Amino acid sequence: MMAGIDPNAALGDLAPIIKRAAAGDIEAQRMGRSFAIQDMADAESRRDYAMGQGHAAEAMFWARLAASHGFEDDAVILAAVLTRLAEFWGFDRRDDSADWGNLLLAEAVTILDDLASNGNEAAATAINEMGARVSPHIFQKAKEIA
Repeated sequence: MMAGIDPNAALGDLAPIIKRAAAGDIEAQRMGRSFAIQDMADAESRRDYAMGQGHAAEAMFWARLAASHGFEDDAVILAAVLTRLAEFWGFDRRDDSADWGNLLLAEAVTILDDLASNGNEAAATAINEMGARVSPHIFQKAKEIA
């Protein structure tokens, strides 16, 4: 153990949030997720899509941590983050370069479908909207990974 050394100190105000999140603090995990989502939006508004993709990947990790606590709202946000990251990595295409994006998109469909099946209205709305804009092969892949 590193006594007296914080390896995240260079991140300033984010360092204590990382420490709390690592200890399982859901509010810290949600804060990290929110920061990453905001950074992604800021990067995209500057048309800096490389940074936007990086922040989307960061948001995915934070969102996975928060969703692991079992709250439905966090799972819906995870599905949204996965969908956004899939857009960077080959959203709904049928070629090898889109494998990761398609897998993330199928995972989002699986999460939303499970939540909708249990009565979550936000997830039901989202899955219906995805049905209108996502190819059937994504829904088939979602069935395969469920």
